[in-house]
Amino acid sequence: MIPPRIARLRAFDAAISGAAFVAVSIALATGLPATLDLPVRDGLLRVLPSRPVTDVAVVAIDEEALASEGPWPWPRARLAAIAGAARAAGARVLAFDLLLVAPGEGDDALAASLGAMPSVLAAGLDAKAGWLLPAPSLRDAGRLAQTSFDVDHDGVMRRLSATKQRDGLSLPALSVAAASLATTPAGPVPVGRVLVPDFRHRPSGVPVVGAARLLAGRAGDLLSGRVVFLGVTAAGLGDRFVTPGSPSGTPEPGVLVHAATASCLLAGGLLRPVPPLVSGFLASALAALALIAGRSRGPRRRLLLGALALLPLGLGTPLLAAGIELPIATLTGATLLVLLAVEARAARRGEREVARGAALRVEEVEARRVAVHEMKTPLTAVRGLTQLLSGFDLSPQERARVVAMVGEETERLGGMIESLNAVEKMRLADFESAARPLDLGALAGRRAAAIGAGAPGRVTIEAEDGVVVLGDEGFLARVVDNLVSNALKFSPASSQVRIAAWRNGGDALLTVTDEGPGIPEAERSRVFGRFVRGSGAGGAEGLGLGLSLVHEVVTWHRGRVSVRAAEGTGSVFEVVLPALDPTP
Repeated sequence: MIPPRIARLRAFDAAISGAAFVAVSIALATGLPATLDLPVRDGLLRVLPSRPVTDVAVVAIDEEALASEGPWPWPRARLAAIAGAARAAGARVLAFDLLLVAPGEGDDALAASLGAMPSVLAAGLDAKAGWLLPAPSLRDAGRLAQTSFDVDHDGVMRRLSATKQRDGLSLPALSVAAASLATTPAGPVPVGRVLVPDFRHRPSGVPVVGAARLLAGRAGDLLSGRVVFLGVTAAGLGDRFVTPGSPSGTPEPGVLVHAATASCLLAGGLLRPVPPLVSGFLASALAALALIAGRSRGPRRRLLLGALALLPLGLGTPLLAAGIELPIATLTGATLLVLLAVEARAARRGEREVARGAALRVEEVEARRVAVHEMKTPLTAVRGLTQLLSGFDLSPQERARVVAMVGEETERLGGMIESLNAVEKMRLADFESAARPLDLGALAGRRAAAIGAGAPGRVTIEAEDGVVVLGDEGFLARVVDNLVSNALKFSPASSQVRIAAWRNGGDALLTVTDEGPGIPEAERSRVFGRFVRGSGAGGAEGLGLGLSLVHEVVTWHRGRVSVRAAEGTGSVFEVVLPALDPTP
């Protein structure tokens, strides 16, 4: 039988861990925490060291090129010359990030130049008009690819669709098509996937050659063996995007973003988000660790809880460096909520302990007052009897009767002192060092035989073998003695007192059943207090310390004691102690 407090604690822990799993899994599945997770991920990606861009380059139509070659748009013949110069400079693949929808003079020369090497031509996607394809004379010169990006709610481009489909035509992303052509043989294009580059190949780190320098033969070997993107970088021309790798959130030319994305693809720099259910299990595990850490005390507790609050960040950063995207902000938030629950429970527990301590102090003061009052009664009686012995000439019979009364009062006072001393002695003893394995059934049998000798036929016992507990034999013997003596005292002289000991799962149980008047339900929680006597005690002698001592001893043994009504008439006192494995 699991103690109620332990059962409540386990239920609380299970509820918190389960709630963390459900909340995090559902939240991530709906995408709600992205507002917090994505900026945290971006910040960590910017902090992580960047990787050198060695496999892509950009030929830029920049301000210098516009000043040298004339305003945009340029004739197709000039674009053909750029393509030829890139091929001559050793470019492995040429990706045109230029939308050439309308036919123009020189298309044949441009198509021939593009067809001489692996090439990619840009196509646009308009929400209303649909696909914006290159001029028919250029479509066969290279692979067609779409140039659109997926921009999040905060305007940051963090992902792209590997392919997009509309009007029966499916086209890969420009960077995906260029990266696939760069492999030998050409790699497949992942259809329908959303790709998340880590952008540790920064757009700002992509090597750039101005178109004017390339046409003038001053590119050197910067393009040799690389995937080359041709696009516009001049201010006021072309699109611009912010990526997690952009410095201080500054928009960068789209051609640089395409090139950096292709570099991430070629180098395997893609992030793999952790599935929501896995994140839910992580949140549940963190919650369980927080609940365990919350049971410790002092500086160690604060250190553990602080480390747990930082654990998602400490775990997520190296995983992010390895390409695994963990929802750090969501897990941190869930862990902090659990820590708040742990702290709230600790605060409530502290308040209860303070209240309990105050109540115990009041109880101790009251117990001392009652003890002093109770001790005064036999002391007063002894004083009066001794005065009677010394001040009057008594007959031998009267003197013997007075001496017997002095003995009774002295024994009563001694019993009170012995009980109080036993409680204090037990409180000062250390359970771990004092307790030893012992057979509770055998102990109960020995005490039943000793007590039953003074009440022949009234005490019976049924005890299983191997009901082993960890305890102090003297203290537990006093528990049996007090319970059985109370039962005999408050039961009819012809009734029986039944003792039973058995094992129930992980508990050892000892019960003492009498046939007395019973204890009213309203008094059952009070009868284990010091100097408390039930209303059914009548005129029976007693100090109200026996059951108090039983409660103190059982509690010291990590157990509990209770009383309930017996079937018919009488009471059943039940002691529950943690059982040990009887095998050595």
